[in-house]
Amino acid sequence: MIPEPLRGFLSGFRRVAVALSGGVDSAVLTAAVARVLGPESVVALTATGPIFPPEELELARRTACLLGVEHREVPFEALRLRAFRENPPDRCYHCKRALLESFLSVAREAGAEALFDGTQRDDLGEDRPGLRALRELGVKSPLAEAGLGKTEIRRLAHALGLPQAERISSPCLATRFPPGEPVTPEGLRLVYLAEKELRARLGLWPLRVRWVRGEARLEVPPAEISAVFARRSEVLGVLRRFGFRRISLDLEGYR
Repeated sequence: MIPEPLRGFLSGFRRVAVALSGGVDSAVLTAAVARVLGPESVVALTATGPIFPPEELELARRTACLLGVEHREVPFEALRLRAFRENPPDRCYHCKRALLESFLSVAREAGAEALFDGTQRDDLGEDRPGLRALRELGVKSPLAEAGLGKTEIRRLAHALGLPQAERISSPCLATRFPPGEPVTPEGLRLVYLAEKELRARLGLWPLRVRWVRGEARLEVPPAEISAVFARRSEVLGVLRRFGFRRISLDLEGYR
């Protein structure tokens, strides 16, 4: 079941740490490592803090329990980083580097000889400042090394019986703030709560509430824009209750 290129890469290690979010990529990687090396040879690390949706932590817990691997939760306060709060274009680099440094410290304590993350082949063609942090710190990306992309990873998730098999990726809440827009604890809280209620009411995923100078810009799948606009009174009521006074619907849709 585990592709031979991935199996071959993993078999060169004895005990490893895996950065496990609630997403499908890191879940498949954790499951593959557990299959190849044995569950006792894996320690899964999940970051906790205000930039991470609580649902992602719960999914990571379920995944670790399902796979029978050791799971450690690592507190991470990204807002302590000035380069994060001020939200420059390379915010993700500063955040990723600080987070990986924390993970590497815990990994060493756990006796792991390497730290893995879930970067896969398709990520390499995107603008991801965090990839530089991986290279600088020597963090390994077995899925990318094995040439696996999102399609193969989804297929593996189904075969392995993982709960993330059909789950759409959910990046950290700071992605709701465009570059140059300061990231604040209150802003993070409001976009999380607003998205949670709108998803429940509208039944849409993906759905994003972008914070633009304190205003809300709603993004939904392009095919759903007309349906959401038809329910604009309901949408306005939700977002105004969370303190947004100017609200717009992005006509390009979610991206």
